[in-house]
Amino acid sequence: MTKHDKKDELEEKLEAVQQQQDNKMMTDDSSEDSTWLIVGLKAKIHQLEQEKKEVEEIAKRSQYEYINLKTDFDRYQRQIKESSESAHIDTLLSVVKNFLPFIEDLRKSLENITDEHTEDPLTKWVHMVYAKFLKTLEHLHIKAIDSLGLVPDSFLHEPVSLEPVEDEAMKGKIIKEFERGFVYQKNSDIRVIRPSKVIVGQ
Repeated sequence: MTKHDKKDELEEKLEAVQQQQDNKMMTDDSSEDSTWLIVGLKAKIHQLEQEKKEVEEIAKRSQYEYINLKTDFDRYQRQIKESSESAHIDTLLSVVKNFLPFIEDLRKSLENITDEHTEDPLTKWVHMVYAKFLKTLEHLHIKAIDSLGLVPDSFLHEPVSLEPVEDEAMKGKIIKEFERGFVYQKNSDIRVIRPSKVIVGQ
């Protein structure tokens, strides 16, 4: 083999080795690129998971704040409604209170009518007017306070005097109404417009 042939063979081997090294470098670069790609993807996934957690936390806080706001709003609406209803009732009771003396006069007039005049047209008319007043008050949830035969209730009755009684069962109980009282009652709302002024037996 000539020197020229040996040189060509060495050059071929060198090219082959160079090619192998190039191939190896390309493979190493590809592997390194893949590693970086995987690391990058993992980092992106982690970032997305963090962002998801943050969004979920914001959603939870928003829902909690919404519930609190709705509760406060409902409470505020209820308070306004109750306040409005209370003001309406106060106005109603104030007007009714001004009419009570007139109703009381009708009641006392009917009590003092003698038997001979019970069938008079005027007496019947007074009875009718008085009954209509009481019926109208009932529609407004206002009724006369029961008194006769009951033990005085400090919330509903105001004793003005004592009178002796022969019946032992009536001692300590109401025997007469000096002035009839009225009470407003709707559900659990009970308000005394005017207590009954009563006479108690002793």
